[in-house]
Amino acid sequence: MMKNLFWIMVVWVLCGCNPTVYKTLPKQYSTKERLDKAKGFAQQFFEKCDKKDYSEIKGNDIDVNFKKEFTSENLEKRCEKFSKKFGKITVGEFNNAITFTRPADFSDWFFFNVKAERTDSLKFVVVSLYRDKDFVKGLSLMDTATPKIRRRVKYGQPK
Repeated sequence: MMKNLFWIMVVWVLCGCNPTVYKTLPKQYSTKERLDKAKGFAQQFFEKCDKKDYSEIKGNDIDVNFKKEFTSENLEKRCEKFSKKFGKITVGEFNNAITFTRPADFSDWFFFNVKAERTDSLKFVVVSLYRDKDFVKGLSLMDTATPKIRRRVKYGQPK
């Protein structure tokens, strides 16, 4: 009984000392060029969706893995999904920038306010950039400025 209590207390203390996962991005990494690059990518993406132009996104440095998701077929599916659910999406002003504390994969998330035609629940568009070469790593839509931690469990062979 005492051993079980001891291990429960150890786990409880270790979990209580766990640091926060996200922190505010330091000023040295939150430059105007990076903000303009992130906002420009988001605006270009949603303008292409509005015009139903599903060609390759050009003029931005995009990560190779993320670029694979932007084939014309996938871009069309993604744009149709967004337009059905949210209507026209307009990217607004910069809101917040965060970075991971651990694991440090050196990517930063830039949050921009967003206006959606059909819903008020959508609040932010998030563009993530790698810190070393400013390549666009991802784009997502969120309703809060505090991202949810998602862990993917892969069974079998990696995709």
